[in-house]
Amino acid sequence: MAKVTLSDGKIINMRRPKVRDMNLVKNLQDDSEREQALIMNLAEISQDELENLDIYDYRLLQEELVGFTSTKPKA
Repeated sequence: MAKVTLSDGKIINMRRPKVRDMNLVKNLQDDSEREQALIMNLAEISQDELENLDIYDYRLLQEELVGFTSTKPKA
């Protein structure tokens, strides 16, 4: 689990994905939609919360997702 501190000081806990998470998004055609769905699920935030994030904060969550899905898991 990663703790991501947003620019407003809010902390979002984001868990590592499981195979079932990947299965939930595999039918989404658009990479952006797939990524956003994963972030919402792993960080337990709503679509409205995600869409209202500052782009800097979105990038922080995006970096965590990339780290989770790299070949070597983050500690």
